[in-house]
Amino acid sequence: MEFGELLKQFLIDLQSLFRTHTKNLNLTLPQITLMSSIPTDGIDMTSLSHRIGVDNSTLTRLIDLLIKNKYVLKNKNPLDGRSMLVFLTDSGELLQAEIEKEVDRLGSDIFNQIPMEDQDEVKEILSTFHWTVTKYKMKK
Repeated sequence: MEFGELLKQFLIDLQSLFRTHTKNLNLTLPQITLMSSIPTDGIDMTSLSHRIGVDNSTLTRLIDLLIKNKYVLKNKNPLDGRSMLVFLTDSGELLQAEIEKEVDRLGSDIFNQIPMEDQDEVKEILSTFHWTVTKYKMKK
């Protein structure tokens, strides 16, 4: 199997697992991705759209749904009135912690399926792969 095909299948499988393990949160995968990407001290909309790889209009729709559900707030940036900052509410912080707990649980479940003698090597390879993807993303 070519690397691109393997990568595509890996992404499909991971998305499916994330949906299954987080269905009790009643969020879509894009909403989960967004909630996981908002730092506790807030972030501006442009940086957030770059971080999760969506355009501003898509991000605005996602943010508006999360505002409606009282998970996030959106305020004008006091340093630059043209930009908006996104912050987690208290219930958003609780939801973010729940998302992290579910992701950690999923990660542990999968990792424990790997033979113990291969676990360190898999972690190292995934770390290297993540670094490579991050560098590639920064070039774009």
